Amino acid sequence: MPITGEHVDVERKPKLGGGGPGKIPHRRGFGGGDDGDRDRFHDFHSRKARLHRLRVGMALCIVSVAGVFACLTLVFLLRRQIGPWDPARKTWVSDWGRLTLPYLMLWVNSAALLLSSGTLELARRRMQRQMEFADLGILPFRTQRDFPWLGLTVLLGFGFLGGQLMVWNHFRLQGAFVHTHPSSSFFLIFTGLHAIHLLGGLLALIYAAGGNWMQIRFDSQVLAVEVTAWYWHFMAVLWVAIFALLYFVR
Repeated sequence: MPITGEHVDVERKPKLGGGGPGKIPHRRGFGGGDDGDRDRFHDFHSRKARLHRLRVGMALCIVSVAGVFACLTLVFLLRRQIGPWDPARKTWVSDWGRLTLPYLMLWVNSAALLLSSGTLELARRRMQRQMEFADLGILPFRTQRDFPWLGLTVLLGFGFLGGQLMVWNHFRLQGAFVHTHPSSSFFLIFTGLHAIHLLGGLLALIYAAGGNWMQIRFDSQVLAVEVTAWYWHFMAVLWVAIFALLYFVR
């Protein structure tokens, strides 16, 4: 019989039922996959925000390049109509030399660039589908029908630049340089500036195509292709405009 007033320690056990054993430490990967869904949701919106910013920057770049070539075209048309001033005859003298273009090489180059625009679009769409699978946590199944569209685009881009080098060498053999006469000057300026701008887009495509060897994240490759596609298509359209200008305004 216990003595009155003596303190007795009684072990209290938690009641079972009605709420469970208490709180369980929250860890990543547990609890029904909420963290994984939240991470994928965050990655999707952060990638979407990055794509929006990059596209805005690319749009500004395209507008600036288009402005440069528009001003150059205006100067080209004015210079063709008005030559240097002759004080002896008190009139404008036309010094616009006739330029014989290697049309076969230019047509082949144009076809290569336009074809590269199509292959890049196919590569962009395929990478976009692969990224949608990755957002769902599904590894896309690779088949024998997968074709390296992006690699083909890079090869066609180099083919276009190589063809332009052949065109410039054609003029060099004819003795037509920048300082020869205004027609050769404008042709070399137009094609040279276009080639330099195209080379910038080609470097971006090489970055995306070599992502597996350079340990670049797939989402970064997709962003590079998505943004560069705008620029590449613009450069193809710009080349068609330049070729038409040089062809019809001789």
